[in-house]
Amino acid sequence: MTKDFDESKIKRVAVLPFYYNRSTAMDTGGIVTKAFIGELYDSGKFEIEFPGNVKKFIVGERIIVRKGLGSDHIKQIGKRLNVDAVIIGCVKKYESEGKKKHTRIPVISVDARMIHADSCSILWIGQNYRRGDDYETIFGIGRIRSLADLSRRVVKELIDTIP
Repeated sequence: MTKDFDESKIKRVAVLPFYYNRSTAMDTGGIVTKAFIGELYDSGKFEIEFPGNVKKFIVGERIIVRKGLGSDHIKQIGKRLNVDAVIIGCVKKYESEGKKKHTRIPVISVDARMIHADSCSILWIGQNYRRGDDYETIFGIGRIRSLADLSRRVVKELIDTIP
């Protein structure tokens, strides 16, 4: 994180689709992106650019998020969508571990960065890795059993680290 981060100057952000580098039948990146946007909205930290506008921009400019974004793309997003910062992310792990269906444990790992739209400096970096049994107290109480529930918890904890 840069020492210049002044959260009072970051009012509006665009959240780009998170990417997942493994091919799966489900839209893992989309699931985590939606959870991230929902939790960021609930936090009240920033005004969020409408995801449809972000997607339209990405498609129109033929940007492939998983291949990375250059500073020109970041600046262009900032100007066209009138945002102060861009949030990009990557889903490193999104699976259930275990052999038996009733004992499978969801596991999720997500990385995210907030990049200043004008200077392209990194304002914040976060990473969170969790297993559904990380929240278990005793006799299975508190264990998170679904990937969807765990993804919301993981991104909420990640967002809580944004100054």
